[in-house]
Amino acid sequence: MTRDIKKLSSDIFDVLVIGGGVHGATIAYHTATSGYRTAIIEKNDFCGATSANSLKILHGGLRYLQHLNIKRMRHSITARREMMHLAPYLVEPLPCMMPLYGKGLRGKKVMQGALFLNDCISWDRNHDLPAGLHIPKGHIVSKKKCLEVIPDLETENLHGASVWYDVLAVNTERVVLEYVLQSVNHGALAANYVEATGIEKGADELYHVTVLDKLSQQKHLIKTRFIVNAAGPWLEDCLHVHQESVKKQKWALALNVVSRKKIFADFAVALEGQRKYEDKDALIRRGKRLYFFVPWRGHTMIGTNYEESSMSPDCLQVKREMIQDMVDEINAIYPPAQLKYEDISFFHAGLLPMRGKSEESNIQLEKSSTFFEHKESNFSRVLSVKGVKYTTAPHIAHEIVCFLKKQYPPLLSKQRQKESSSHAGQYNANESALQGMLEKKYGQRALQILQFLRAEQDDDIWIDKDAQLLKAEVNYLISEEMVCTLSDIIFRRTGLGTADRPERKLLVNLSDFMGKILGWDEARKEEEREEVLHRYSPLVYKEA
Repeated sequence: MTRDIKKLSSDIFDVLVIGGGVHGATIAYHTATSGYRTAIIEKNDFCGATSANSLKILHGGLRYLQHLNIKRMRHSITARREMMHLAPYLVEPLPCMMPLYGKGLRGKKVMQGALFLNDCISWDRNHDLPAGLHIPKGHIVSKKKCLEVIPDLETENLHGASVWYDVLAVNTERVVLEYVLQSVNHGALAANYVEATGIEKGADELYHVTVLDKLSQQKHLIKTRFIVNAAGPWLEDCLHVHQESVKKQKWALALNVVSRKKIFADFAVALEGQRKYEDKDALIRRGKRLYFFVPWRGHTMIGTNYEESSMSPDCLQVKREMIQDMVDEINAIYPPAQLKYEDISFFHAGLLPMRGKSEESNIQLEKSSTFFEHKESNFSRVLSVKGVKYTTAPHIAHEIVCFLKKQYPPLLSKQRQKESSSHAGQYNANESALQGMLEKKYGQRALQILQFLRAEQDDDIWIDKDAQLLKAEVNYLISEEMVCTLSDIIFRRTGLGTADRPERKLLVNLSDFMGKILGWDEARKEEEREEVLHRYSPLVYKEA
C-alpha cells in the first residue's frame, strides 16, 4: 500500500470515501469488494481519532436486550463476525462477568433468561471461525466463583454472577488498518494526510474534490461519481456540505482510562456506577450506568465516562480534573481497587454523537449509526455517515453498498483480491523464532517483514529488543503502510504507546532510524518525539 497522490488525482472513481476511521475503512472495503472503483482519504492518519478510543470490546449486543432490540443485536453479531474473519490475529474471546444481587433485574432468573436469549439470537456467532476464536455460551456461576474473580465485593444479597463472552480487539487501530489494506488489495486507492478542502460539480457530472496533500502542501483534484462523508466528528465541516433539515449535531466526550494495576485477572468485569442514569430508550431500566474493567495488554482499561462537549475535534483536550473524577468514581464503585491518579498510564478519548438535552451524568448517546443523503441539486450524490458504534461499522457499510447499487450498479465485476507476492521459503532458526511474534502483530504480513529482514546488511536487527521492535518492521511500515510520523508507529501501527508511555530510549532510537529513511534533521526528530510525549499530558510519570 503506497501513498500515490498523482494516481489518486489522475483516475476517475465511483466512490470517494472521506475519513479513515472505522466507518470510512469498512465502507471503502465493502465498495471496493462490490466492484466500485474506490478511493479513501484521511486528513491525518488512519484511525487517529474516535475509532482509536474505545474499550477494545467487539460486543454482540447483549445489553440491547433491555431495549428488546433484536435487530440491533443481529447487526452487532454479524458485523463482529466479519471483523473476526478479516483480522483473526487481532481478536480473542473475552469472558465478561457481572455480579448478581437480589431477585429483580440483577437477579439470577432474569439473567439466566437473558443469557439464553442472547445465545439463541447469536446462534451463528461462530460460523466459519477457527476453533480458537469460538465464542462460548453464557452461564451463571456461584457466589464463590464470583468472589474469586472480584474479591472483597459487597456480599449482601449476592447470589453469584452472570458470565457471557464478547471479543477483545487487541489492537483496534490495526483492525481499521486491516480494512484499508484489504480495500487496497481489492483495487482501491488510499492516502493518509490528505484533506478534502472543496467540492464542485463539473460539466462531466462528476464531483471535483479539491484536496490538500498535507505533507507536500500541494493541492490536487479528485474526480468521483459519489462521495461518502465518513469524517466522524468533522462530519459537518467536511467540504462544508450542508443540509438545513439536519439539526446541528451535539457531541459527547467519551473517556476511558488505562491503569497499570491489574484489577481483575482474565475477566472483563461489569460493575454499576454510583451515579443515577436513565436510558430513556430502554424498556427495562437499570437506573445506573455500567462500568467495564477490561484486562488488556497487562493493564486494565476502565470506562466509560461521558460529558457534553463543544470542543472542536481538532482541539480535543482531556483535563486532569476529568481523569481525577473518573478515578474517584472507580474507587467509589470498587473501593478495593485503591486507584490513584498516578496509576493511570494512558487514556482514550473521542467524540460521539449525542441527542436531546443533556443532564449531568445522564448523557443520551445516539443509539444507531445512520447515513443520509444531501438532496440539494448540487449534492444529490453525497452521503454523510453518522457513526456511533465501532462494532457495527460493517453493517452501515453494507447498507451504503445496497443504496449505491440502486443508484448506480457497479460497472466492474467484484474485485478479486490480489495474490500476495511474499514467499518466505525456508526459515532459518532466527526467523522461526521471530515469526510467531510478528504474526501476533501483523498476521500474514509477517512474511513481508521477514523479507525486509533478509535484505538487511546490519547484524543488529533490533531498534529496541525490550520493546520487541525490529528494524525490518519499521522498514516495512514505512514502505507498505504509509507511516509518515513517529506517532503513526507508536500509536497506530504497533500500539507501543497505547497502554503506557514508551521509554525515551525507544523514541530516540526509533526517530533516529526513521530520520535516516525519511530525511529528518535533528530538529525534526526532536519535534516528532515531543509530539508523542504530548499525548501523555496531563498524566504523571516518574522520570527514569
